[in-house]
Amino acid sequence: MPKIRYATAEDAEKLLKCFIEIWESLREWLPSSFVDPELEILLKPEGKERLRQRMESKDSIFLVAEEDEEIIGLAQGREYAGVCHLGFLGVKKEYRGKGVGESLLNRFIEEARKRKAHKVWLFTSPNLLPAIRLYIKKGFVPEGFLRRHSHCLNLIIYSKFL
Repeated sequence: MPKIRYATAEDAEKLLKCFIEIWESLREWLPSSFVDPELEILLKPEGKERLRQRMESKDSIFLVAEEDEEIIGLAQGREYAGVCHLGFLGVKKEYRGKGVGESLLNRFIEEARKRKAHKVWLFTSPNLLPAIRLYIKKGFVPEGFLRRHSHCLNLIIYSKFL
């Protein structure tokens, strides 16, 4: 099982590559109209610096899954006013189905509790069935539906009270 830890500024290069690889693999479930803008942001010259800023923000929870010094997954979000938003949870394709995503999610929830959050929330595409199964398994429930939201994609809001 990989090591789950907080991301550091030194991880920025590896983290950027992992993010890009994960987003590319999501084309299997998500339309290019959703994936391409996310990749454009990551591929800009300032992409690495933006990641560093997110990691260093005091309200940030930025975790990586690492195996043999390779970053194979990440969970990124933030805490605000007692609520934690999980903004991204992803695992490289060849490591999916092995419990890496669940380990990242468990640690994210643990970090939210440490920050005295009363709730964790996220949104995901109805197309991402493996992610939805994981969220439901971990006690998340659907709270809302965002029709034609980000990049015109339908999204479901899930939350878990802590």
